[in-house]
Amino acid sequence: MKKSALLFLMFALIVPLVFADITIKSEQNVYNIGNKIRASASILQFNNFEGLFKLTLSCENYNLQYFLTPISLEANFRSAVNVPEVVATSPMLGNCIIAGDLLTNDNIVIEEKNSNNFAVTNQLTVLPVNSRIISLPGDIIQVTGVVNGAFGSNVLKASTKIVLDNNSYVIDAIDGKFNLTLQIPKNVKSGKHAIEISASDSKNNIGSAEVELDVTAVPAYVKLDLSSSQILPGSKIGITSSLYDQADDLVNVSIDLELTAPNKDKVFRKIAQSNEKFDYEFSQYAEPGIYVLVSAYRNLLAQSSINITTVREVKIKYENETVLIENVGNIPFEDELTFFLESKLKKYPITKKINIEPGKLLSIDLSKEVPLGIYDIKIPIKEGIEPVKEKLDEIVKNVSESIQESLSNLLPEKENVLASDVTIHDNRPGYKKIAGSLSSVRGTLVGADGLLAKNPLTAPIVLVVILLLIVFHYGRKPIMRLIKRKKDDENNGNEN
Repeated sequence: MKKSALLFLMFALIVPLVFADITIKSEQNVYNIGNKIRASASILQFNNFEGLFKLTLSCENYNLQYFLTPISLEANFRSAVNVPEVVATSPMLGNCIIAGDLLTNDNIVIEEKNSNNFAVTNQLTVLPVNSRIISLPGDIIQVTGVVNGAFGSNVLKASTKIVLDNNSYVIDAIDGKFNLTLQIPKNVKSGKHAIEISASDSKNNIGSAEVELDVTAVPAYVKLDLSSSQILPGSKIGITSSLYDQADDLVNVSIDLELTAPNKDKVFRKIAQSNEKFDYEFSQYAEPGIYVLVSAYRNLLAQSSINITTVREVKIKYENETVLIENVGNIPFEDELTFFLESKLKKYPITKKINIEPGKLLSIDLSKEVPLGIYDIKIPIKEGIEPVKEKLDEIVKNVSESIQESLSNLLPEKENVLASDVTIHDNRPGYKKIAGSLSSVRGTLVGADGLLAKNPLTAPIVLVVILLLIVFHYGRKPIMRLIKRKKDDENNGNEN
C-alpha cells in the first residue's frame, strides 16, 4: 500500500512537467523566395517552468535550427514567444513546417509541436486585365495587368517581357502593375495569336500568362488566274478567282464573277468560291474579240482579258442533189464560190455569191442548175472551206492539209471532189432550159463544122424551125395555162 502511494505521488509531480500546450502558426501559407517567414508561438504550462524553447525550420530537402531561447513560464499562464523572422531562400523550395521544442536546461525535450504546413515557391502570378483581345490589322491595343506574389500581394517591382509573334517588349511592373501600348502590324496574319507575358523580380521569382489575340481578316485584293488568255471559239477556259487578306493569305468567301463580250453584252454572271477553279466553255460561234472578266468582292476588283480568235470556216457536203454549206466559224462568211458539175459530155460551172451568218446553213439545189445527168461534183480548194465527202451513204470528213501551203506558195487553184457519179435530175425553170438548149444548138449549128456553116442557104429556115420546137417543148405548159386562165376569165364575165 505504501509502495502504490509513492508511485502515485511521483506521477503527480511529473505530469505538470510533461504536459504543456505549444501553439506555432505561420503568418502565410505560402512565401516567395526573398519573403520573410513570420510565425507566432505561445506556450501554456500547468506549473512554473524554467528551461529552453527551440524552433527549427524543416522543408523537404532543408533543415534549419534558427531560434533557441531561455524561457520562464508561469503556471497556468500562456506566454507568447517573440519568434524572429527568417528569409526564404531557394533551398527551402517546397513544403515546410516550423517545429517547436520545449527543453529542460539539461537539453531534455519535454514537449514538441509543429506549425501548420506552408510552402516556399519561386512562382509569381501574372494577371492580365483582358484574357482575350479582338483587333484589326494596324490597330493599337493595350496589354495591361498586375504581377502578384504567391500570397497575393503586388510585387513592388518586376521586369515584364511581352512577346507577340517574333517581337518582344520589356517594361517594368511598378507596384505590380504593367501597361504596354502595342500596335498590331498591318500585315499580321489573321486568326489567333498568343501574347506571351513573363515577369521576374530581383529574387528570381518568375511568372507567366498568355493573352489570346484574335486578328480579324481584312480583305486586301482579288486575284484572277486564267488557264489561257487567248483561245479558239468552242474551247474551255479554266477560271480561278481568289481573295487574299492583309497577310497574303486566302480568305474563304464567295466572289462575284462577270464576263462581258466585245459588244458589251453580258455573257454570264455567277458567284464562285474563293480559290475554287471552274471551267467555262465558249460557244463555237462566240463573237471574236476581247472579252472582259471582272472578279469583285465588295469594293475590291480584279480584271482580266480573254481574246477569242477569229475563225472563218464553212463545211460543204452533198446530199440528195443539194450542196449544203454550213458556217462553222464565228464571223459571217462572205465569198464567191464556183462549183463544177462534170459529166462525160460537159463540165458546168455554177458560181454563187455566199453570205452565211455563224451557225447558219445554206442549200443549193443542183437540180435547178443543170440538165439531167450523172455528174462528179467538185469544189475549189480554198482557205476556210472544209469539204465533207459523201460515200456509200456515210459522211466522212476529208480536210485538205495542203490549203495553207498551196496558198502561201501561190500554186494554181485545185479542186476537191465533193461527190462522184451522182444523178442530178432536171428541175430547172423554163427560161433556163430554153437558154441551155439555145446554147447547145448554137454550138451545133454555128460552129466550124456546124450545119449552118455547111448549108448557108437553108440557115434561116432551120433556125426558125428549131426555135419553134424549143419554145413549144419548154413553153407549152405555160402557154396552155395562160389560155386556160383567159377562158376562165371569159366564162366568169358571161356569168356576171
